Amino acid sequence: MKHWWPERAYRSKPYLALGVGSALAIGSVVASIVRGDWGMLALVCGLGCVLLIYGGVVLQLRSEYRRRSKWARRDGERGSEHGNGRGR
Repeated sequence: MKHWWPERAYRSKPYLALGVGSALAIGSVVASIVRGDWGMLALVCGLGCVLLIYGGVVLQLRSEYRRRSKWARRDGERGSEHGNGRGR
């Protein structure tokens, strides 16, 4: 069963992933430069990169879906006004 997310949480999830991912990636790179050792910071950097990719992909997919759905709605409205003869 899918869990329901409130609208605000649903919309902010990719932005949160981008923010946390960039903070983890940049923070781990800076910390590794300061310490001179990667160690566990490589995993943290990798996790940050994964979160950045996830956030970017989700935002791109949502953007493409909205663009397609607007065109579909607009074409549907034109078809109902001009093509089928109803509404006259």
